[in-house]
Amino acid sequence: MLEELVARVQVRIELLRTQKQLDQCNEQFTTILESIGQGACLFDADQRLVLSNRRYAEVYGLAPEMIRPGMTLSEITELRYSVGACPVVASDEYLAWCDSINSRSSSQDWSMELKSGKVIRVHHERTSDGGWVSTHEDITEHRTAERQIVHLALHDPLTDLPNRAALKPKLDAMLEQHRTQGSSFAVLCLDLDRFKEVNDVFGHNVGDLVLSLAAKRLSEVAHGAFVARLGGDEFMVLVEADANSIAQLADVIISALSEDADIEGARIRMGTSLGVAVYPADGDSAADLMGNADAALYRAKADGRGVARFFEPQMDKWLRERRALQRDLQAAISQQQLSVFYQPQANIGGDVTGFEALLRWNHPSQGNIPPSVFIPIAEESSLMIEIGAWVLQEACREAASWPRKLFIAVNLSPVQFKHGDLTGLVRSVLIETGLEPERLELEITEGVLIDDQERAISTLGHLKALGVRIAMDDFGTGYSSLSYLQSFPFDKIKIDQSFVRNIGLSQSSAIIRAVIGLGRGLDLPIIAEGVETTDQLAFLTRESCDQVQGYLVGRPRPISDYGKHVGRADEQPVSIPPDMPRNTVEIETQKGRSKILSLGQDRAPTQT
Repeated sequence: MLEELVARVQVRIELLRTQKQLDQCNEQFTTILESIGQGACLFDADQRLVLSNRRYAEVYGLAPEMIRPGMTLSEITELRYSVGACPVVASDEYLAWCDSINSRSSSQDWSMELKSGKVIRVHHERTSDGGWVSTHEDITEHRTAERQIVHLALHDPLTDLPNRAALKPKLDAMLEQHRTQGSSFAVLCLDLDRFKEVNDVFGHNVGDLVLSLAAKRLSEVAHGAFVARLGGDEFMVLVEADANSIAQLADVIISALSEDADIEGARIRMGTSLGVAVYPADGDSAADLMGNADAALYRAKADGRGVARFFEPQMDKWLRERRALQRDLQAAISQQQLSVFYQPQANIGGDVTGFEALLRWNHPSQGNIPPSVFIPIAEESSLMIEIGAWVLQEACREAASWPRKLFIAVNLSPVQFKHGDLTGLVRSVLIETGLEPERLELEITEGVLIDDQERAISTLGHLKALGVRIAMDDFGTGYSSLSYLQSFPFDKIKIDQSFVRNIGLSQSSAIIRAVIGLGRGLDLPIIAEGVETTDQLAFLTRESCDQVQGYLVGRPRPISDYGKHVGRADEQPVSIPPDMPRNTVEIETQKGRSKILSLGQDRAPTQT
């Protein structure tokens, strides 16, 4: 009996020792299970919970005591659905999906987004007894970071619009869709007019605000379309619409982006030009459509900005030729292909009072390129700054060498007012060439004043302080010429040749009379350009116009052809040409008319 009792006691002691060890193991296992950052759970073959850690409950927004061993997967799922920690599908559909996962022998990994917005990553392993063990990790922050990275890769950080990287797959997808459907869509390419000037004048911070505002306006008016910023001030819009709707949208975009903006206390004048390419007529690939929309945009800017142009096949050739000319023009500066011609200006008495310096380009293979072609190209690039400085230097150097103290008129481009130190340039040229400031006449058009009148008026004031004269060129062709005369004390007004050309029309004649009368009232000399016929000269003389310029007076030529007029040769006696009218005593002396006609004996039918 004693031996049996001892044996039982020993067994009991051994069992207690084993239980203690088991308790210690369980405690260690629980500690390990609770220490991991993931939720963990073990289910048996009957889909009943064997064990789980606190994190498993917390991942799904449940109190740890709500989940107990012995609960079924269905019961736990209902708890999750009650607090919204569940997928968007119904609970029975979700449980059916879980059953399909449990029936697979291999391990499974998946992520699910809950109604609450959380994203949970699950790793699932089958156990040998038919149950399973799984881990549940909250990867919401990680997924958010991933999405932010993807968003940043595909969106412009300034405007939050899709960028070029996002545009390409979208355009490819639209091409595939519309090829299948046999339908059309449009690619609109646009950029902001005069945006570089905004950066130069107001700084990049204001420029960024202008871009953000433009993106906002564009997104609002192009609602439903795909709007992307390609970089800089260039945007692209993909829109599904017919031709009429596309044209209407283009007009709406131009209108929206042409409204001035008050930014950082500055009044910013905004504007845009727009090019359109339509699938499939204008291209069957992303590259073709984007390139052709860009060509149409380039043409819109060349046509005066603030307009929309649909792509036409000849535009591609035109754009290639224009870009080639831009490259050639850059080379022309260093290869001395540019020259300055001089056109005389005379008073009504026929005496030459000065010359206008006119730029000419003799292209090595294309011959003489008209200024109307290459000047806009130069103004679109930085070339106009260099070319303008060279023309000013050359004209002043030449005029300083004349024995006769005649005026020299030099045209200034709006570009020269917006970039660089124009006043400093003129000052240094006058000092270097020795030309008296009062002999230099700087001609500007209304375009100088349109973009930033306050800055332009300030620059003109500094120029006039140097002693030079300022002339308003092409007067009457703009909308605000009269208001500009009130803003600045100009020294001369030039009547645009379009009015002189149509001098026989009552409207043009009335405008010329009004401008001459305005000049008398303001005590400003008036010069009419584009004078080609004796009838035009007779009219201008009757109306007491002060000066004339045009082929009737003289063509633009090298200054060597006008040596006698600048005092380098003896004045030759002039003869009255056969077409000189004889009944003009009341208009002007015959001598004065003859002088004018003698200057332009080789006149051509058109003015350039």
